[in-house]
Amino acid sequence: MHLANIKIWNFRKIGTSDDDSEIKVDNPGIDLNFNPNLNVIIGENDSGKTAIIDAIRSILGTQSREYQYFDERDFYRKNKEDTRTRQLRIECLFRGFSDQEAGHFLEWIHFNDAGEYELRVWLQAYQRDNRVLFNTKAGKDENGVQLDGNARDLLRATYLKPLRDAESELSPGYKSRLAQILKSNPIFKDQFDKGKDKEKHVLEKYIKKANDRVEGYFNEDSLKEDAEHDIKEGTPGGGKISKKVSEHLEKFFHTHETPDPVFKISGDELGSVLRSLALSLEDNKSGLGSLNLLFIAAELLLLQGENHQGLRLALIEELEAHLHPQAQLRVISALQETQKDLKSQFILSTHSTTLASKLDLDNLILCFQGQAYPMKKGETGLEDEDYEFLERFLDDTKSNLFFAKGVLLVEGDAENLLLPALAEIIGKPLHKHGVSIVNVGSKALLRYAKIFKRKEKGTLPIKVAVVTDLDIALYSDQGVIKSKIRKQGGEKAVPSPNAEQKKLETTFDSDNGNIKVFSSSLWTMEHDLASGDLSKFIYKAVRIAQLITGWSKKGEYKSPSSERIVKQIENADKQFQEWINNGFDSRRIAFEIYKPLDNKSASKAVTAQWLAKLLMDRHKEDMTATQPSNHDTMKHLLETDPQVRYLVNAINHVTTDQDHKNASNG
Repeated sequence: MHLANIKIWNFRKIGTSDDDSEIKVDNPGIDLNFNPNLNVIIGENDSGKTAIIDAIRSILGTQSREYQYFDERDFYRKNKEDTRTRQLRIECLFRGFSDQEAGHFLEWIHFNDAGEYELRVWLQAYQRDNRVLFNTKAGKDENGVQLDGNARDLLRATYLKPLRDAESELSPGYKSRLAQILKSNPIFKDQFDKGKDKEKHVLEKYIKKANDRVEGYFNEDSLKEDAEHDIKEGTPGGGKISKKVSEHLEKFFHTHETPDPVFKISGDELGSVLRSLALSLEDNKSGLGSLNLLFIAAELLLLQGENHQGLRLALIEELEAHLHPQAQLRVISALQETQKDLKSQFILSTHSTTLASKLDLDNLILCFQGQAYPMKKGETGLEDEDYEFLERFLDDTKSNLFFAKGVLLVEGDAENLLLPALAEIIGKPLHKHGVSIVNVGSKALLRYAKIFKRKEKGTLPIKVAVVTDLDIALYSDQGVIKSKIRKQGGEKAVPSPNAEQKKLETTFDSDNGNIKVFSSSLWTMEHDLASGDLSKFIYKAVRIAQLITGWSKKGEYKSPSSERIVKQIENADKQFQEWINNGFDSRRIAFEIYKPLDNKSASKAVTAQWLAKLLMDRHKEDMTATQPSNHDTMKHLLETDPQVRYLVNAINHVTTDQDHKNASNG
């Protein structure tokens, strides 16, 4: 049996699908299907990950039997003034029952249309005066029947809280988590179930023998026979300590009522023995990461017992807690590889891009603004071949797209380096808007964009800008710049830039406008910027890049001195003026500027790095000027240059407040 689906109404930041405070059958705020094995909930902070985990905990309870309660903060509020919501609901659907498992829920279970066992459990909570009342029922219809204690116990989940104190959980104590885990194991549970007539467990016998020796050590007048040989002649025992304690007790108690003090390791009944146990890796103190791994391994014992009759569900928040990236990879790889053998279901949450990059997309659930979007096949706009491609190339530098409010998809280092500077200058710093730049490093941009498409309709409520080049190359015919000829449909034809651009930009027109393509007007970003108002700036950056690229080809890696940079800038100004004097138009100048990048005598990445620096330096000068002219600032230049417009539009798109009402609820 496994948790197949959860529906949530008005819980925490999850409201209803129609923004109505009234709970209806068809308006859950979240309607989420789970895989029967591994599910990993990802997303930015405060996106709803913990709300989903806590909703499951609230309705099912946990193996550690933490007290579950609700307060007014658990009820959804659209804003601070909203006081409409007075009730919440959480509903879970379980499937995959064996006949034996179904037998434990005969009073509540039913068959679905496919003839399979299903168990529907729901929790309803109400605010009444200053109290919160709730009840849990199960059944096929809305009347339902209260779940009894035995049934509730069979549905309890194993829960590992975030930033868990593994050392404390694995240490001895009255509320020892380790003791709870061990008591659930058949080799101990059977012993507890036998009652008073049971034969003593072997651990009880061990502790009884050890306690006899300890008691003998502290009571030298009546040493136990098998303890005598341990106390060497002349070696003092603990009798004096025991006598001192007795003397004090005589003063504290009534005459003839003084009890005898007894030193012992632990009570010798099995529960006390288990509570006195600790689990550690070695005698030396282990680090938090190692203890966390040990704790996870111990918790898995609850799910893997051969005689385990209940739900095998583990909820783990922030799996990466105290684990370095390599340890995270080992844990998640082990869970993915062995999930079928474990015969258990895992629902994890994570903020780790490392984990997100190594998980199959089928196992991911993206949370955003209180909504949940499964990424498995059949839920997204991705084809099978897209899944295969992304699982090979979606590394931890690209998986940050799952934690962003907006995403800029770019195909190279140059855009990756330049766009943050442009955004800063126009007053839209990407980090302030929660925007991630994902450098795909290839022409596979549209594959990544389709991650954000839903299968049926719409897209995720995340603004995505695909920044690409038309790649209509140019060549010089006796000084006349022409488009390179391409083959189209078997015939030679010169492509139309406008047609190519329109084709790209309408790729996602059928969706709700969250995903848009922004393309250069002709060749590449560097070439097209060189044909506009930034031509002088980019040419200076190219000349500096030529210097650095030349050194690196010789195996010399160093930064140019300020004198060399000034000299290169002066040379760039002189050459640029010569082109003007010779009557070169902007098209010819752009072609000449781009030559070193085309023949790779200048690095595109280094050029973009220096262009960003030159633009930012100019912007800083504008900001400190006493009376800057609004029409002569770098900000104005970027916003009015037609060749930069597609980049500025892309930045504006992903930094605009997201409107998720038009998106599919997943």
